[in-house]
Amino acid sequence: MCSYRLDAEYADPTPLEVRIDTHERYSEQPDDPVADVLGALALTGTEHLADIGCGDARFLAQLAAAGHHGSLVGIDTSPAMIAAADAVPGVRGVFGSAERIPFDDNSFDVITARHMLYHVPDPMAALREFRRTTKPGGSVTVVVDHPGTCPYTGELVAAHAATYGVGAGSAVISTVDSDTLPELMAPVFGDVRIHRSDNALVFDTPEPLVRFAEALFTFHGVTPNHPRRQAILTDLREDIEDWFTHHPGRTWRDPKGYIVATAVVEPE
Repeated sequence: MCSYRLDAEYADPTPLEVRIDTHERYSEQPDDPVADVLGALALTGTEHLADIGCGDARFLAQLAAAGHHGSLVGIDTSPAMIAAADAVPGVRGVFGSAERIPFDDNSFDVITARHMLYHVPDPMAALREFRRTTKPGGSVTVVVDHPGTCPYTGELVAAHAATYGVGAGSAVISTVDSDTLPELMAPVFGDVRIHRSDNALVFDTPEPLVRFAEALFTFHGVTPNHPRRQAILTDLREDIEDWFTHHPGRTWRDPKGYIVATAVVEPE
């Protein structure tokens, strides 16, 4: 994994916010992974919960706003994301990685790890840490995308970056996805419940697609301060506008989806 890309990506929450907003507004079918996670967990509001790779902490903020009064902890390796968690009343931000969670054994009733395990160099180590820090009888819920989610937009960004000599791989660990996660979790947790969501992003005008594509830049090596970033963005915008011009009445449709995998931690 190219860790520098993740450091650059999550130094500023804006690209993440753009991606979340895009999935909320431009999904072909209603898209609500948070609701799917909450449905899988059936929280009472009293649980001590840690969100690993908490991002901009909007999941924890939603729980706090709904009256969750068990402790809420956001764990992340990005200072910007930890600050976002600390800014939410009732939420504590903590610096730490999924492979070495800075808490004692049996610390939490619930651990969530949403859309982050494919960034982790050693996913099995992370899963073992999830189990270690969850109390017996507690729950661990992991969300990962389908393999090749939004392939057309990703390929477009990669192609334009490559014309300027940028790229050579993504910051996503390709071995972790909705096909492989159940097999990874089974040796650690035993039974795993799976909820599957299949969907697509659909754009009928260029601008939201351009914004979404730009929000993927850092994953393809185009960091915020890259000297050719503006040139790549200009070329990509022209290409997208040209596609819509030459395909009147058509939409840009990019398949996507995810699974919510939930396990109950059995006593050892």
